[in-house]
Amino acid sequence: MDRPSFLVFSFLGSISMVTLHLIDIWLLEYSDSLLWHFLVEWLPLYLVWMGMMLIGLVRRTSPPTRG
Repeated sequence: MDRPSFLVFSFLGSISMVTLHLIDIWLLEYSDSLLWHFLVEWLPLYLVWMGMMLIGLVRRTSPPTRG
């Protein structure tokens, strides 16, 4: 997969994950364990997708290696 496609894929994945998270909060209305639910279920997903976006940005802006 080329770098621009990877970055677009990462961005769309992040946006869809945020949308799903907001729908989850809206439908289930967690009140007492919202922080625990976020830390256990959603924070790892956020970290993975943001890491992918960071990799896509860093690899996209780095100069090509010659060798």
